[in-house]
Amino acid sequence: MSVSPWKKPFSEIDDQRDIVLPPALIKRSAQARQNTENFGDLFVSGRNRSMANAVIDMLHQAREKVVVSSFLLADKELEDAILAVARKGVRVYVLLASEARLGKEDSEGEFEKAVLAQHKEMLKSLVGYALFRSAPHFHAKLVVVDPDTNPAGMLLTANLTKEALERNEELAIRLTPSEVSEAVSYLKWAMWESAEHEMVDPKQHFRAVSPLGIVPHPESLTAVVATTSKSNSLREMALALIKQARKSIVVSSFGWDKDHSVVRLLCERARSGIAVTVLARERVSSMPALVSLAEAGAQVLTYRWLHAKAIWTDGDVAMAMSANLQADGLDHGFELGLKLSGARAAALKRCLDVWIQAAPYQVIERPKLGDLEGKVRLWRDKRLEEVDVQRRSEFDLGDVVADSADQLIAPRPPKSQGGPLLVLAHEIEYRWSAVAPSAVAKAKEVRPSSKNDTPSTPFRLPVLREPGGRVVVAVKSPKELSLAREVKAESGAAAIVLAQGVLH
Repeated sequence: MSVSPWKKPFSEIDDQRDIVLPPALIKRSAQARQNTENFGDLFVSGRNRSMANAVIDMLHQAREKVVVSSFLLADKELEDAILAVARKGVRVYVLLASEARLGKEDSEGEFEKAVLAQHKEMLKSLVGYALFRSAPHFHAKLVVVDPDTNPAGMLLTANLTKEALERNEELAIRLTPSEVSEAVSYLKWAMWESAEHEMVDPKQHFRAVSPLGIVPHPESLTAVVATTSKSNSLREMALALIKQARKSIVVSSFGWDKDHSVVRLLCERARSGIAVTVLARERVSSMPALVSLAEAGAQVLTYRWLHAKAIWTDGDVAMAMSANLQADGLDHGFELGLKLSGARAAALKRCLDVWIQAAPYQVIERPKLGDLEGKVRLWRDKRLEEVDVQRRSEFDLGDVVADSADQLIAPRPPKSQGGPLLVLAHEIEYRWSAVAPSAVAKAKEVRPSSKNDTPSTPFRLPVLREPGGRVVVAVKSPKELSLAREVKAESGAAAIVLAQGVLH
């Protein structure tokens, strides 16, 4: 392709590496997650179903009583185990969230329609074998067997669904007999004094129930803490743990509330120099809190499916719990937490370390464009927007008409029409071309002034007056430019232009 003599290219490079972007989720160079699912008395979820199998084995050992508390129940093997022990004459009690809340739960894929359908089928298969009691605020996750004779139990962060037990990042802790006793005291109170509906007859749906008024609320327990309508010992334990940390804190949670006292305290501790590490699920509703934590200096790491709730500090005391770090969990609802120390606190730390090393994304509060590359999610306009950051990009700004054909010079045209950044790239090469001006269609020829009213001789090249009054010299080829400059000086013309019909 031939190069036009009436067009001159220009380019400039903008270095954008120091531009500060909105908060972002960036991909980490994370290690592959280990397949370990058992850390002594602590279990984590996974494809090997170690956590699920530990619960199922415990259920099969039941001889008198089983108590299950979960937001919902949708795992076939667990259902089969509950049904099997019930058919042997074991009494089974199940605490669940109300069906009305299940349908409205904002959980980003936690309870899809298929899971809810399986949960409802579970109710049909187990009703008549188990007593179900529900309330919209029931959120604790716990399984205990034979609490009065041969106590065993497991406190979980996971709902008893296949997805939670196999896919999510979840925790479960095996309880000691004394911890089972404490947990059951909360379960008894919740079942008989806090439940709002009951299902016991296969021919009936859930029916409203009233508190019995005879089961006391637990007081002054040692290991198990709770959120109930009468207690916030779980929240107080969370605050105490965070306050007592000397150098480091690790916190994992599904839900986060920026304005909650626990989250605010975490921000304060991070600003004071404590090494705070946060593990969270990637949720739009959690981003304001996660950004605040990152701004305070915390390391904020995210997973797609993380659901575990736990707090570990270097004060040798930790806690696993069902509560999210928000009002609906720490201030109201029915939640349970378990204090951990010694070997079990150390086991929790080992598990959290595995997740920290394998976390795929990190929240950066004010990243520089030059520190990012590839797919990035920016937090702006209250949403996560996926963008692609390039090392270098080229952008054609088009043609700019020069003032005169003999001086093909034009400044760079505006680079952006819709925002501060036209392209997310470390460097952008902007290209444009200066093109010669063309004669205006209605311009009229101008001749030199004559003496004695005799006809004047035309200029050696056409000289034209444009409708706006500007006088120009018209040329047809670059060979005429030298002469055009002379004519321009003779005629007092302002510029040299291309004659009609001459192409750029």
